Amino acid sequence: MARRKKNQTDILDIFTGVTSLLVTLITLMMNLFIKLICFIYDVITIYQSGYKKKSGNGFFKTYFNKGHMGEFRLYRKLKRLMKAEDTIFTNIYLPGLNTTHTELDLLVVSKKCLIVYEVKNYGGYIYGSKQDTHWTQVLNHFSKHKFYNPLRQNYAHHKALENYLAIPFESVYPVVSFSNRSRLSKIKVDDTARVMQTKDTIKYTKDILTHGPDIFSDDMLSEIKPRLELAILKDQSTKTNHVNEVIQLIKK
Repeated sequence: MARRKKNQTDILDIFTGVTSLLVTLITLMMNLFIKLICFIYDVITIYQSGYKKKSGNGFFKTYFNKGHMGEFRLYRKLKRLMKAEDTIFTNIYLPGLNTTHTELDLLVVSKKCLIVYEVKNYGGYIYGSKQDTHWTQVLNHFSKHKFYNPLRQNYAHHKALENYLAIPFESVYPVVSFSNRSRLSKIKVDDTARVMQTKDTIKYTKDILTHGPDIFSDDMLSEIKPRLELAILKDQSTKTNHVNEVIQLIKK
């Protein structure tokens, strides 16, 4: 009798182990399948969305670069909000305040306003304030990373647009957009500083494009857009020089 009970227990243990293994394998296969679908979707939309043509970044340069991938994913979401007269630009190089050029990650141009986005594809907790020169990304107790205050970065972009296009400062709305993986509860800024996750960036943009009052006329947009076209797809030497200048500026 005891041996029979032991055999039943052994069979139950084996069944439980096999079931657990099957569930684990099925879960892994499903996760791999989902990642494969997402990968294929990214490959297709990098080209179909117009991002490659506008940014000059193909699949490999986008997918294997964290910054470019963050820009692309926000670009793809913003693209869905665009009306016929709206345009989204990427990687614009304008004359800078403290550097020869300043680079704008993403810019939406519409009758409502110009929205300039500083994209931070960061996860973890983000610490910082409007006055700080540097903010901090904390992933865990052993992983911390300091980066230049994105509000200051985007202010430089804001001023560059104002000067380059000769438009009112108030017609440009700056947004600092972090990934949805980030935690922004540790950021100390007032209501005028637009610092938000991707999901809130999309809501904010949609609200402006849907309900905001018109600021620019068709004639004004027909002057603004060609000027911006001249500032995209710069040569590699311009990009390299800009990166070096930024590094030196941050070290000061």
